[in-house]
Amino acid sequence: MPSVDRLGGASISGANLRAWEGPVEWPYTPHQFVRDDESDDSHHYAEPSFVTHVDAEALRALTRTYAAFFASALDHAKGTGRLAILDTASSWRSHYPELPVGTRVAVQGLNADELAANHAATEQVVVNLNDDPSLPYASDSFDIVTNAASVGYLTRPRETFTELHRVLKPGGVAIVSFSNRVFDRKATRLWLDKMDEEVALCSVVRNYFYFGPVGGWQNVSSADVSPHPSRGDPLWIVTAVKSVKSA
Repeated sequence: MPSVDRLGGASISGANLRAWEGPVEWPYTPHQFVRDDESDDSHHYAEPSFVTHVDAEALRALTRTYAAFFASALDHAKGTGRLAILDTASSWRSHYPELPVGTRVAVQGLNADELAANHAATEQVVVNLNDDPSLPYASDSFDIVTNAASVGYLTRPRETFTELHRVLKPGGVAIVSFSNRVFDRKATRLWLDKMDEEVALCSVVRNYFYFGPVGGWQNVSSADVSPHPSRGDPLWIVTAVKSVKSA
């Protein structure tokens, strides 16, 4: 990747735990996925909101990070067909780099108007993952799945990550990016409790991978891709590869 702080807590933690298979049991309770605002998400996001959730420098860092992963995937896809990408919990922007003509980009989110404005998308679907984590895609459909600045709002993460696993092709990559910027009333108590520490947030997302489903992912790792160590919004990623021999 073009810019990684290898001394950042997320990067060090990701490197040291790369071969670790995660905790023995699911470490969270239902109470930790309660939110201050438990109103229906579909109602809360009924009106379009064309805003971004982290600052411009962090978004540019995210685009550069995506570009590195997508370039690698394109190399592997040569001769086997076009690249297929799914952006989950998406909005009016996916922050993707320019992609080759013919790339499939499916976007899933909560507001149809926002998704319709996403110029990267070749198809859109409105699904509330907290209501029903099921994704309307065939198994083994995508080379890459992304989720940006939304993981802290998931109330059923184990089921959601299991769905991400299902729709990825074996060997496909999931990229989950996040900051410590959220709408507090819609974030889970678990996420808010960990907000002060990047390593803690990365550990939460790694656990989502480890249990969604158990044995289904390999090379679970985290990295600090923040554009600047001391100013602006931080940005961390957790990535995982769908096991070729999945559980």
